[in-house]
Amino acid sequence: MCAAGIVGRCTKDTLKLEQYHLVREASDVARSLFLSGRVGYDQLKNKSVHAVDTFLDLVDILNDEMAKRLRGAIIKFYKIKYFHDFTNYVITLEEMIDIAEHCLEEPAEKIAQLRSDFHILIDNFRDVRHFPTIDRCRDELPDEVAAAHCILHQAVLFNETMQENLASLVEIKTKQHARKMNASLYEVQRCLDAFVPNLFDQLLVDAYTEKSGYLKVVNASIEDLMKDKWRGSEEALFPTKWSPLVEILKQKSMTSQSLLVTLLSANLTSNDIIKTLYK
Repeated sequence: MCAAGIVGRCTKDTLKLEQYHLVREASDVARSLFLSGRVGYDQLKNKSVHAVDTFLDLVDILNDEMAKRLRGAIIKFYKIKYFHDFTNYVITLEEMIDIAEHCLEEPAEKIAQLRSDFHILIDNFRDVRHFPTIDRCRDELPDEVAAAHCILHQAVLFNETMQENLASLVEIKTKQHARKMNASLYEVQRCLDAFVPNLFDQLLVDAYTEKSGYLKVVNASIEDLMKDKWRGSEEALFPTKWSPLVEILKQKSMTSQSLLVTLLSANLTSNDIIKTLYK
C-alpha cells in the first residue's frame, strides 16, 4: 500500500516495472528471432553449396565421358589413317595427344577452381550481427515502449538484411559460375580447331560440340541452376532434381548404358530435358 503523500511516486515505480517487463519480453523475442535467423542463414549457405557441388559433380562426370570419347576418336582416326597411308602425315599421334590434353586441361581446372572459389566465398560470408548492439535501443531511448519497439525492429531488420545480402550473393555467383563452366566446355572445340582446323569433321565425334548429348544435359542443368530461387521460403529445386542423376553416374559408368536410359532411370523425364537432348 502507498501512503497518501507518495501515491504519485508509487504509480511511477509501478509503471516503470511494467515498462521494463515489456523491454525484457521484447529482448527475449528479439533473441529468438536472432537465433532463428542464424539457422535460416546457415541453411541457405549449406543449400547453395550443395547445389553448386551437385552441378560441378555432374559437369565433372560428363566432361570425363566427353574426354574419353575424344581420346578414343583420336586413336581410332590415327589407326585408320596409318593403316592406309602413314607417310603423308604432318602431325604425329604423340603430338596430337599432347594437343588434345592441353585443350582438355581447361574444363578440369575450371571445375576445381570454381568449386574452391564458391566454398571460400560462402564460408567467408559470416553472420556479423551482434545481439548486444540492440541494447542501444534501451540505452539511448528513455521511453521503454519505444525501446521495446526498437529492439524488435532491429532484430527483424538485421535478419532480413543478412538473408537478402546472402541470397543476392548466391544468385549472382551461381549464374557466374554456370556461365564460366559452360564457356570452358565449349572452348575445348575452339582450342582443338585452332591447332588442327576442321579436326572434329575428320574425327567424326560429337564430344564438346552442339550435337553432344552430354553437353546438352549440362546446358539443361545450367538452365535449372540459374532459374532456382534463393529468397524467402522457396526451396531450391536444382539439387532435388539433379542429385539422383549425379548419384547414378557416380555409381556406374556411362558406357554400360545410353545417356537417355540413364536419364530415365534418374526420373529426369521432364519435357525440358527430352527437348534439350533431341531438338
